[in-house]
Amino acid sequence: MCRLWYQKPAEEWNEALPIGNGQLGGMVFGRVASERIQLNEDSLWSGGPMDRVNKDSYQYLSQIRDCLKNGEIQEAENITKQTQFATSPHMRHYQTLGDLWIDFNHLEGEKRVIRRESGTLSIVQDSLYHQNYSRALDLEEGLLTVDFKCRDTQYTRTYFASHPDKVIVCHLTSKGPDKLDFTLRLTRKDNRSGFGASYCDGVTIDDQNVMRLSGHQGGDDGIYFENQLAVVQEGGEQIRAGGKLIVEGASAATIYLTARTTYRTKDPSSWCQKVLRNAVAKGYEAILADYVADYKELFNRSRLYLTNVEDKRPTDAQLQSFEEEQPNLSLVNLYYDYGRYLLISSSREDSLPANLQGIWNPDFEPQWGSKYTININTEMNYWFAEKLGYGDLHMALLKHLKKVHQQGKKVAKKMYHCRGFVCHHNTDLWGDAAPQDENISSTIWPMGGAWLSLHIVNYYEYSQDRAFLDEYFPIVQDAVLFLVDYMVVNDNGEYVTGPSVSPENIYITDHDDFGSLTMGPTMDIEIVRSLFSAYLKLADIVDDHRLDKEVKQILAHLPSLKISKNGTIQEWQEDYDELEPGHRHISQLFGLFPGDSIQPLKSPELAQAAERTLERRLSHGGGHTGWSLAWIIHFYTRLFDGENAWAGICRLLSKATLPNLMDNHPPFQIDGNFGAVSGIIDMLVQDRGDQLFVLPALPKALSSGRLEGYRLKGQGELSMSWEDGKIKRLEIRYAVPKTIKLYYKGSERHLSFERGQTINVYK
Repeated sequence: MCRLWYQKPAEEWNEALPIGNGQLGGMVFGRVASERIQLNEDSLWSGGPMDRVNKDSYQYLSQIRDCLKNGEIQEAENITKQTQFATSPHMRHYQTLGDLWIDFNHLEGEKRVIRRESGTLSIVQDSLYHQNYSRALDLEEGLLTVDFKCRDTQYTRTYFASHPDKVIVCHLTSKGPDKLDFTLRLTRKDNRSGFGASYCDGVTIDDQNVMRLSGHQGGDDGIYFENQLAVVQEGGEQIRAGGKLIVEGASAATIYLTARTTYRTKDPSSWCQKVLRNAVAKGYEAILADYVADYKELFNRSRLYLTNVEDKRPTDAQLQSFEEEQPNLSLVNLYYDYGRYLLISSSREDSLPANLQGIWNPDFEPQWGSKYTININTEMNYWFAEKLGYGDLHMALLKHLKKVHQQGKKVAKKMYHCRGFVCHHNTDLWGDAAPQDENISSTIWPMGGAWLSLHIVNYYEYSQDRAFLDEYFPIVQDAVLFLVDYMVVNDNGEYVTGPSVSPENIYITDHDDFGSLTMGPTMDIEIVRSLFSAYLKLADIVDDHRLDKEVKQILAHLPSLKISKNGTIQEWQEDYDELEPGHRHISQLFGLFPGDSIQPLKSPELAQAAERTLERRLSHGGGHTGWSLAWIIHFYTRLFDGENAWAGICRLLSKATLPNLMDNHPPFQIDGNFGAVSGIIDMLVQDRGDQLFVLPALPKALSSGRLEGYRLKGQGELSMSWEDGKIKRLEIRYAVPKTIKLYYKGSERHLSFERGQTINVYK
């Protein structure tokens, strides 16, 4: 069940399969004669740090606010365009490391033979090219394999990216009369155009037959990178040929590849040499064993089983025939496990966080820079991390937030004359916090740092790690401090943010003017409500009450959620219509998820308005991107509407998923993969700390199943099974004393746990 597999090689990047260890990534095409592995190193971006802060912004801030207050929307936006963008519109963007090519000289896929028939010469493909081809990614072991037979020889290739040993490994074997004859090449060029300059300083091979590709990115103050490769074969010989390495007559061979940049290491070349020496000395079998043990410990921390029936068809065939009416639960389970594999492979404790494409990007100028888009996408990447026991993988984001915090303090001071720290809707590997792009509907949004800070809260809710809280509380405090200074009081005596936007959306005023810029958009207020409420709880724990008075004052005077003339949750403080009623962002429902100010049991009128909001968006074509569908799934689970949540999952698989099961915006973005995993698990369990909902949004399609190792806030764990829509077994354990309310099928039950106690609620 837990395997992606295909009967043909990948023809394009969207069909290739991923491997990764957090820092190194590869997309394996599985081609028979000329294998391509597209490579990434997570810190290889377009250059060094930049100071893009516009120091002149502040003097125009009050003028923009006055225009917005007076309804002069266009004037406010005109001034904003001139004064509020950064000095340079773009921060650094993520780039490809290049490609490893393995040309199998004895398996030339384009080899053609001449055939004479009835006196006529014709060119045909070699009919003995290959047989019984299989390309598979085993999620249980984390191993990618390619198998096929050519003539009387069986060929097997095994690929993985080892986190313990910091290498990508390609192990090649031949069993039969023919041996391995192949040429290794490292390139770094634009594969979309098929020609042009190489984006590196050169490829060399030293006396030990170590191949190197190296270069500079972004000038003298940019990033230097180096990619090194070594091969160990059984039998045959190695031949150095300029910038190529040739292996002839081997029965088996193992290719070790690693890469490093000056982002982490002063001397990447020496670092790579050491890693390769250690890998060669350790050997393939030992590296494989350590890799599998490391991977399986992560993969098996929690498990979900939705069906015992395995669909044995190739994955692309399953995807093409997927229908909501006859759901393929095997494919849904595979998609769920694949999302966990992707997070393990793209976000480790010593890596950068997963970006818009995780770690896998083939381009030099990727869409949206393949950066960290923090008006939802980066946050969505980590929605399931704590739920499934991946707090250590979540730390990649939290550690990086320290860089954003430092840069954001400079932006807050220079751009807004505020204390604390701010970040807008993007950041990069350097933690750049200044506005990105020159597009008002997305750029002028100062809430990215506040939303990211809620991930600190989330981590602590699960771990209860006091040392972590002591270390990271100042970041939360500075996010709050910026908002204390930045927010202003409107004519109703309410505290609002602004100038700001409801991310990427445009409204229409009563006078038929169009605008994005506003004061106090609903999403901003709900982020403030969530952050300030959490801050007061954390301040009690660390005994730091310096901001209590201001925070409580603002919380008591925030605008309340409003219901519009359409019966929806109002997106702006004024009851505007949207230019795009089916817009992909549904920011006004932040209070439903990931916030909690909209709850069916506590605020039924708002919950009904939230449902109407979704109906309106979807009826106008909303949910047309993978990540937007993933968010919609969550909205429906929080409304306890399992059937509509399930419809979202089915739509995501049938409309927004690529052949390799990666999410399609389009183009590929990984947030939909990660968001869908969180949405699936939210159908089964929702944990609000002191309230635990079991099977709250279970659709008919998932009437039976089993969940093991689900993590609960407060150092808890849950395992359960259900049949015909009813709980069969439910075990809950907390490592610390805990009292909760358990909700199941409309009933409420109070449970009290002693330290380390397991309660079998249903047997």
